Amino acid sequence: MKEISSTPFSRRRALFLGLSSAAALALTSCRGADTSAGTGDNIDALSREGGPGDAPPAGVQLAATQVATIAVSNLSSSVDPMVVVSGGARRFDMYESLVDTHPNTGEPRPFLATQWKQVDPRTWQFTLREGVKFHDGTPMTAEDVVFSFQRASTPGYGIATHFSTMESTRIVDEKTVELVTKTPDVLILKRLAQVAILPKKYYEGLGSDQKARDTAFAKAPIGTGPYKFVSYASDKAVVKKAGDTTWRKPTLEEITFLLVTDAGTQLNSFLAGDVHYINIQPLNNLPTLTNAGATLIELTKGNDLGAFMDSVDNKGKPKTGPMGDKRVRQALQYALNKQELVKDVLQGRTVADDGQLIGKGLPGYTDTVKDYPYDVEKAKALLDEAGYPVKADGTRFTITMASAFAGTGSVRRLIGEWMQSSISKLGIKVEFTALTDTALQLEYFYNTKQRPDIYHFGLFTRPYMDAARAYSRFISTSGSYHMANPEFDELYKQQLGEQDPAKRQAILAKMTELFHEESCFLFACGDVWIDAGAKNLKGLVQCDVQTEQYYDRLYLTA
Repeated sequence: MKEISSTPFSRRRALFLGLSSAAALALTSCRGADTSAGTGDNIDALSREGGPGDAPPAGVQLAATQVATIAVSNLSSSVDPMVVVSGGARRFDMYESLVDTHPNTGEPRPFLATQWKQVDPRTWQFTLREGVKFHDGTPMTAEDVVFSFQRASTPGYGIATHFSTMESTRIVDEKTVELVTKTPDVLILKRLAQVAILPKKYYEGLGSDQKARDTAFAKAPIGTGPYKFVSYASDKAVVKKAGDTTWRKPTLEEITFLLVTDAGTQLNSFLAGDVHYINIQPLNNLPTLTNAGATLIELTKGNDLGAFMDSVDNKGKPKTGPMGDKRVRQALQYALNKQELVKDVLQGRTVADDGQLIGKGLPGYTDTVKDYPYDVEKAKALLDEAGYPVKADGTRFTITMASAFAGTGSVRRLIGEWMQSSISKLGIKVEFTALTDTALQLEYFYNTKQRPDIYHFGLFTRPYMDAARAYSRFISTSGSYHMANPEFDELYKQQLGEQDPAKRQAILAKMTELFHEESCFLFACGDVWIDAGAKNLKGLVQCDVQTEQYYDRLYLTA
């Protein structure tokens, strides 16, 4: 029976280390390999190398007012961390999970759990951090953890599909909880990084049924994080320092998050000193930001800026017409000169895809799969073979395409317009839409509305940094409905339970080959996500694993 416990990380912060050390991430952690010794009861065990909890260095002159404003291009539709998954476990640092992920490698590390051990291939036990309180002052207990696990696995919540392997959970003693999965699950620790621990008694006291409780909790949520809820609206969220109830000690007293979808407005507010942090900046804003002394946070890994090309509709039924034919989808791959995209459109700030969602060195990457080369003639031949020759008007057929988060001048609009132009050279008419409506973008992504034929959104692989996390969206039972391949589905089940690294890699490699052939994702390039912090906002983390900062690290200098 092997154990893992908190690691006293080195004090040097490693910025942008890349992902090579994540190759054995899922495999070593699920096998319970020791990473270090340590009790995990001190915040120092978490605060190294860009983790949460670092205090300002000694001698720094702090600003008299520690109130920050952050402008973001989208705000979540809910602050309930189990309703909307993206960023949910730490949303605005109001919540915490048992497991945190290292910002550079994605490696699981202790958080509300100070250590864990794998009892058998399906059973895990977690030792809880002592002295943790919720924002109402009540202590966090094993009962709260079991409740949170059970709620996270309840169908209907956004997080449920990511936590569906849980079979049962129980209290071992007041400091220990046990989790049993339906089958061996190599991703369970990384799944737990998405599950916020919430107060059972508080939640159950909010109403007589689940619907009433969910509604009330979303209006007045509480967690264990360093910041607590003040207010939330569709365009503004406010949190403030939790004070004595938190085991982490932030410097900022209050943070306001503003929804500002227009990049020009974000920039102007930043230059005027009205906001301290802005996100997803267009390339043409970068010289101005640099001249203003801004700290740039550039993310290129952990997210792929390709596009979904679904072979099924939003009910999971096979598509008819051009996009239902994999030869057509493959032809679109050959139409893209990705090196041109990176060099001429994106100023060399990222890397071209090589025909795989998974980066080199990570589980699932295989040298047997090669990129679709840029070959317009090959693309045209495939379209002819599929029965879509050029008609008298010079076109073959019409498809729809949309890019999400595609404000004027944005990277996503640049890529979308470039894709449209490239595909049009095949004689395909592309009806392109640049989307800025956050609700509609997410309706497409989460499959509540039928997506366009090509939906350029980008696919997150963080914080898991593993092929299975990305491929989970392409199994036919996921509810995402992008692809239906029974062999791919079966291999996905096999790899989740395979704890031998070499055997699991072989399964994932086969999945990568099938995924490449099905061509339900239009490969483009790595992320070009550029955020900017004011020159007096310190403590920012360059993080490949997630797009949110550790807000408890931030502070304003005089």
